[in-house]
Amino acid sequence: MDQISGDRPTLAEINRTALRENYAALKALIGEPEVMAVIKADAYGHGAVEVARVLRSEGCRHLGVATVQEASVLRAAGIDGKIYLMAGFFESQTADIIDLQLTPFVFDQSAISGLEQAARARGCIGYPVHLKLDTGATRLGVCFDQLDAAIAQLRRCSGLRLEGVCTLLADAGNPESSATSDQLEVFRRAIAKLERAGLCPEMVHAANSAAAVLRPDSHFNLVRIGLALYGLAPTPTVQARVSLQPVMTFKTRLLQLKSVPAGTGVSYGRTFVTSRPSVIGVLPVGYADGYRRGLQQGAEVLIGGRRAPVIGAICMDLTMIDLTDVPNAAAGDEVILWGGSKEDMISVNEIARLAQTISYEMLCTVGKRVPRVYVG
Repeated sequence: MDQISGDRPTLAEINRTALRENYAALKALIGEPEVMAVIKADAYGHGAVEVARVLRSEGCRHLGVATVQEASVLRAAGIDGKIYLMAGFFESQTADIIDLQLTPFVFDQSAISGLEQAARARGCIGYPVHLKLDTGATRLGVCFDQLDAAIAQLRRCSGLRLEGVCTLLADAGNPESSATSDQLEVFRRAIAKLERAGLCPEMVHAANSAAAVLRPDSHFNLVRIGLALYGLAPTPTVQARVSLQPVMTFKTRLLQLKSVPAGTGVSYGRTFVTSRPSVIGVLPVGYADGYRRGLQQGAEVLIGGRRAPVIGAICMDLTMIDLTDVPNAAAGDEVILWGGSKEDMISVNEIARLAQTISYEMLCTVGKRVPRVYVG
């Protein structure tokens, strides 16, 4: 085990072996297309630099980030390979994009022109870009009715080269929805139009984690995978098709125990009152660490192989649990907030449902003061 920073008992344990095995399982399922590992938002809270190193060692040549700053951190850490800038940029950032050797998704005509000027100012000819198409997600991207103008502009650019074309599938996790098929039809029409104009992208990508598993017709020659790499299926349908292992275990240690009589209020607002003589445990974790206040309604933790309910209002730094039915619990015992393995596991999907959000957000909001500790 190697710890990146700090000595807090509350930590996020990141399992490199699980990450490698998830990558291998997904690669085997996908087959010939290459994988772009999406490591934006600090690799969904897992630590982008270390995740990138592990995946590069496994042969992954493509990494996706959201911002120039995220890419800058990777380059400063010595991460090579292609890094894609997926979530847009402003003209003021174009010089940095080229200096960092990023492959940006260009999403409208102003993005194309700004990048062209920066490329030519640096003496670049044929700097690779990917054209982002909006085929129905209504996020960043060139709409089909704007494609002719974008094509004309790209054909005039000597500083840029259209290396790839991509789109975002908005509902790929829902097998009952026709939206994915509709989007793929628009996407194919757009690719055909590009090819007729003499712009023949070498790389074509549309699939996310859900589509990688459920829609082989969306694979083309590059697949973007995020959540599934970290061992979480975006939908139950995906979970039934591929075996994944959670990479993060969010854990802490029991800080204090106290015995209290029935009728004792717990935490701010006394939102929980004991109905029997009880043993209350105090954990050094709270919403400042990413353990959300909403989890006071029904969340459980694992201690000594048993589940114990979270009780009372979750505080900024502390959380209380009911240990009345957990015999022999002692200060210093390990407590799993989510993650773990086999029988000793609480899925972050379960926690996210209780917090009325999604697993992506739970992972991304594990606080910066929580050390990431790497095992495997």
